[in-house]
Amino acid sequence: MKAFGINQYGASNVLEAFDIAIPKIGPNEILVKTRVFAINPFDVAIRNGDFKNYLTLFFPTILGTDGVGEVVKAGKNVKYFNVGDLVIAHAGTGTYAEYFKVNQNNAGLFPPALDIKQAAALPLAGITAYNTLVHASHIKMGQVLVVLGAAGGVGSMITQVAKALGAYVIGVDLAKANDTVRALGADEFIAYDQEQSPLLENIADVVIDATNESQTAINTAIALAKQNSMILSLNPQSVAVENNKNLEFLPVKPNYRHPDTDAFAALFLMIRNQQIKIKVNKVEPFTLKGIREGQDLVSQGDLDGKIIVSI
Repeated sequence: MKAFGINQYGASNVLEAFDIAIPKIGPNEILVKTRVFAINPFDVAIRNGDFKNYLTLFFPTILGTDGVGEVVKAGKNVKYFNVGDLVIAHAGTGTYAEYFKVNQNNAGLFPPALDIKQAAALPLAGITAYNTLVHASHIKMGQVLVVLGAAGGVGSMITQVAKALGAYVIGVDLAKANDTVRALGADEFIAYDQEQSPLLENIADVVIDATNESQTAINTAIALAKQNSMILSLNPQSVAVENNKNLEFLPVKPNYRHPDTDAFAALFLMIRNQQIKIKVNKVEPFTLKGIREGQDLVSQGDLDGKIIVSI
């Protein structure tokens, strides 16, 4: 089958086309014939080698965490899916391909309320948002949540899911993102590139850093957090900073104890209730040029919507 990945770390020119065997599945896995998949910032970070100190990678590696397609084979222990089902998957790796495999706990039946390209944009951002809010921060209705990077791919999803869960959400981003963040449902907006009033300090029960700013973002988070509150960072390179607020600092890492099927069920309900909106920026072809161009767009940042590849 045709697939795309890397044999070394580097810029988008290290991406290669591979002709490899269709994956063999285990008893708890399904084999999916890919229709569409998303290009995520995580894919670009993997390609760049940003996580090489945290994540063991064997070359060649086929990239891609998210995909939508048709089940063509199911392992003997699979009970949630049948051949012919259209599924949305958080495979973790290998979706830049004509076929990919995924554990049944990391997939969901395709939600009819979504366009197929929108569906491909959901898994990584949606599941990260859900798990961060529900399992890591344990956000409660009425609590004040500050989202740093609220207009970004994951930050925008955190903002929407948090509102659906009943939190009071304050989005923090560049001033030009004001309209975007408010359209996501944020109750307030703070532009971090403009001077802030001291009254905006000490306001948050929970702060989630969904930026790549590392220590700059953490310093902002500390200023916004209440005494004895919680800061969660999605940036693996950020570290706790000394402060006098007795804050709980928690780097968010993938937690495989919680099946993605639970998150998918909750997210699909939110979509059906029109509490989550997913925007697609551009659809690229399933070619080396298309995938390189898609990753370059993602690398530039500041995208209004997701980059999708259609087979």
